[in-house]
Amino acid sequence: MSKWWTLPLAALLLTGPIGCQGLAPPRFFQPATAQYQQAQAERFDPYPENETGPPVVGARPQGFENPLPEVLRTKDRRDRWNWG
Repeated sequence: MSKWWTLPLAALLLTGPIGCQGLAPPRFFQPATAQYQQAQAERFDPYPENETGPPVVGARPQGFENPLPEVLRTKDRRDRWNWG
């Protein structure tokens, strides 16, 4: 009886962590500190942008009224994925 599935399984287990190194595991049981949450909100701005449509007044919380310019948003994305 051959174990033909061992090589694909080993390849999957070895390449999975390499391809997903930019992802962080979710934090279910320990909430992050306020500084960490603010840094994540600044990096991955979850609030609506005014460039894609009419401005949504009052949608952004205090301290996040001015989103990052598009140049900085795309630079962060390029740096994260090593795209040039």
